[in-house]
Amino acid sequence: MKEKTVLTTLSPRKSLTMEQKDNRIGLLFLAPAIAVLVIIVAYPVIYSFTMSFFRWRPIDPNRPFVAWTNYLRVFTDERFMLSIRNTFVYALVGSFFKVVIGLGLAIMMNRKFKGRSIARALLMLPWVLPVTASVTVWNWMFDGMYGIINVLLFRLGFIDSYVNFLGQKGLALASVLIVGIWMGYPQMMMMLLAGLQAIPTEMYEAAKVEGANVFQIFFRITLPSLANILQMAIILSIIWTFNAFNVIWLMTRGGSGTHTMNTLAYEFSFVNMRYDLGAAMSVTILIFLAVFLYIHSRMTHKKEA
Repeated sequence: MKEKTVLTTLSPRKSLTMEQKDNRIGLLFLAPAIAVLVIIVAYPVIYSFTMSFFRWRPIDPNRPFVAWTNYLRVFTDERFMLSIRNTFVYALVGSFFKVVIGLGLAIMMNRKFKGRSIARALLMLPWVLPVTASVTVWNWMFDGMYGIINVLLFRLGFIDSYVNFLGQKGLALASVLIVGIWMGYPQMMMMLLAGLQAIPTEMYEAAKVEGANVFQIFFRITLPSLANILQMAIILSIIWTFNAFNVIWLMTRGGSGTHTMNTLAYEFSFVNMRYDLGAAMSVTILIFLAVFLYIHSRMTHKKEA
């Protein structure tokens, strides 16, 4: 009897608090989502990372370990170095114009005028329309034989002969960039419009009473009030544009010097069947994105603090 009493006093059963019970229930609910993420995100990333250290071809059963050879081959490839430059040009220039156009249109859409709802709906069309449909129309517009852009430029006297926009280096990248900006500005417009609607109207009324002009109101009230949202919009736009694949692949398939890291990695992996080099490129893309995501998380923490 004494022994039993001693044992019970030595190892008392701790009852869980309500918070601990809630946490356990929460983990149970999250378990399916975590399992899906592990299967569709974590596993492919680890597999690609592993693959990048082997000579991996689908027709060759021998897959010897090659250490950093794939990375050395990738970074000494002129096309990959050009794709890095194109990716940053596409991401930074594209994001700049998306944010600037989005901000301008958000300011317009924040004003009251007849048909504002219809105007907002029309401005959202580039984002709502299917990518394939949009790119097909733009391909026709940029066509070097019968495209509407060539027809207009020729009739207005800006060009002497029709230009193959998607077949010339420089022009092809600029054309793809224009389409990317056109498809991406509605997201920035909606984000910034939400920020503008959160600014108290009393601030604008007080500024007008004190005799402030349009520029003073914009630079002293609108921009400072939108600073946090602008920062978030810029970094998110860079991340989204950095990941762009559909527009470039559907318009040029990376031809005429328009390859970005994503399209080139896809070409190496699924067209040339060089999974090892494609995996090395994908890991490089992941490192760049990790840097952007780190900047994004730091900015979010600062905003919360």
